[in-house]
Amino acid sequence: MRLFLVLLLAPMMGTSALAEIDRLKTKWKVKTDFEKSAAARESISGADCAPDGGWCLAANDEKNYAQFFKIRKNRLDPDKKGVIRLLPKKVDGRKMDEIDAEGVVFVPSGKEDAPSHFYVTGSHGLSRSGDFQPSRYTLFRFPVETGSGKPAFKFNDKKVSPEVERTMLLTETIKSNPDLAPFADQTLDRNGVTIEGIAEMNGDMLFGLRSPCLAGHALLLRVPTEALFQATPPPSTTDKVALGDNVGIRDLTRVKNGLLILAGRSDDRRGSEDFTCGEKRKPPSPAPSLWFWSGVSGDAAKPLGALPGVDLNASAETLLVLEETDTAYRVLVLFDGEKNGAPVAFLVGK
Repeated sequence: MRLFLVLLLAPMMGTSALAEIDRLKTKWKVKTDFEKSAAARESISGADCAPDGGWCLAANDEKNYAQFFKIRKNRLDPDKKGVIRLLPKKVDGRKMDEIDAEGVVFVPSGKEDAPSHFYVTGSHGLSRSGDFQPSRYTLFRFPVETGSGKPAFKFNDKKVSPEVERTMLLTETIKSNPDLAPFADQTLDRNGVTIEGIAEMNGDMLFGLRSPCLAGHALLLRVPTEALFQATPPPSTTDKVALGDNVGIRDLTRVKNGLLILAGRSDDRRGSEDFTCGEKRKPPSPAPSLWFWSGVSGDAAKPLGALPGVDLNASAETLLVLEETDTAYRVLVLFDGEKNGAPVAFLVGK
């Protein structure tokens, strides 16, 4: 029998809606540590999986590689030999810093004889010190077998395989988008552009932004998927969803008939504490929460609830759907700043 805890939503979600979320008691384990360092395994910031038990890919925001893993019963199994290098140490003679990877999405093939792909996105935002680091402004993709989700080509953690494509043209798209251009050259603690989620839906790639937050709304950048790796910057539009004051998108994932949004604090609590969503004021501390959104421009997002038993300061940054039924989602949430993401499962009423 499924037990739902009925919780009054946090004030930033309003007082009329109720959420049904149960933090499941089963403890999840990680069989072996994620590679290759403590910094990487404590900064897992995005993941997605091929369907039907295929391979998953986890990215971190401290290094230049991602790692494959499997979801087993109540545990994650990282593939020790499944580390894939995404960015070389130098590009055009310029030293590359960390990717600041913040989102991963598996995009199934649209044609019978074509491969599927994993996409990994950098934050496309300035460093906390205000530096422009090209590595952060990069979008990657590489082909994988549709059934397994694993590449057919050879790869390792030392050298970037030629099959790994990268582009920085999304940077130009952001700077030419009227809703985002004013925030493109600002840091996170000044409401600057920061991508933290990515999902594909109906031929469009949706980039969920942690920041900027505008008048209680979070933003998504919508770009035609087929235009992303062309020779010119792709066109874009933006969608605004009302999530509450100082609430941004921390991850996105596809579900039936729409998307789940993992939401959390928009501003940087390690930065200025007197500047919130473009205004000089003290920031509220919203709880990590889940929302359903149809993905249709103009539709409102439906609040599903705050994550029970999760600290307000926890960086819930990765959302994986383990199962979807007619009445609920069973999801796994991973946390940036915790070893191996410290996965926690929740049962979420629709």
